[in-house]
Amino acid sequence: MKIHIMTDLEGPSGTNGRSDGIGNKTVNIPIACQVLTEEVNACVEGLLAGGAKHIVVWDGHGGSNSIDITKLHPGAELGTIGGDLYPVTFLDASYDAAVQLGAHAMQGVADGYMNHTFNSHGVANMWLNGERIGEIGIGIWKAAYFRVPTILVSGDDAACREAHACLPDGVATVSTKRSISRYTVINRNPVAVRTDLRTAAEQALRNVANYKPKPMPDKFELTVQMMCPNLADNWEKRGAERLDHATIRICGTDFVDVWSQYTGWAPGVHNRKFSVTPDLNRR
Repeated sequence: MKIHIMTDLEGPSGTNGRSDGIGNKTVNIPIACQVLTEEVNACVEGLLAGGAKHIVVWDGHGGSNSIDITKLHPGAELGTIGGDLYPVTFLDASYDAAVQLGAHAMQGVADGYMNHTFNSHGVANMWLNGERIGEIGIGIWKAAYFRVPTILVSGDDAACREAHACLPDGVATVSTKRSISRYTVINRNPVAVRTDLRTAAEQALRNVANYKPKPMPDKFELTVQMMCPNLADNWEKRGAERLDHATIRICGTDFVDVWSQYTGWAPGVHNRKFSVTPDLNRR
């Protein structure tokens, strides 16, 4: 079985966050990166025990510089993200399951540790087809586009709650900490977290048939409220509909094309360049 893991740096146990005035900053980056790598390795161990044969880990935090490849489990490969011309989704239909590690809650969740939605300095709210959504939900939809189920999500309690809300029919979660406010938290012991990740990953993969991707609707409407109207100007110039001074909307029938437009691609260009279809690389 082939497994896709997407990581973030806010969600591991022990990541120490503070405000930089508007958004977030991590103040113990070396320790956070070490703990993230260890949590990834624990998950990889569990997935291998559950039958995984090919595991690709993507370093999804800004700059793609959070995982020490010299300490990565030998059973996994590492993907890093850079430049301007890259696909907006790093999986395809050849994968059997998707995992999100080190996740965080969406912008505005009171008990979400270091909560934000893609840009802690730019996005105030985001909705997909009328429902508020954050990075966890978008990741779940990216996998679902290729009919790949998301089987495991780890992060603080609010992140786990968000994963269950997006996948009410079932997803395994491992809580790494209990947040009191955006920058105050009770971290679980990293050893205990790794034990739970190893167990949860193995069990989830052994029961992968019980996890279902979200069904794709016929159309998508992505609405984004910016913190500053100047940010909305750029999307309007790209062709997004301007709803008010700070809010834009992008509509379409293909989820990946809609999302690629939000990231800066012109309509249709991303999918055409990367030959993206829901059946891309389907076995």
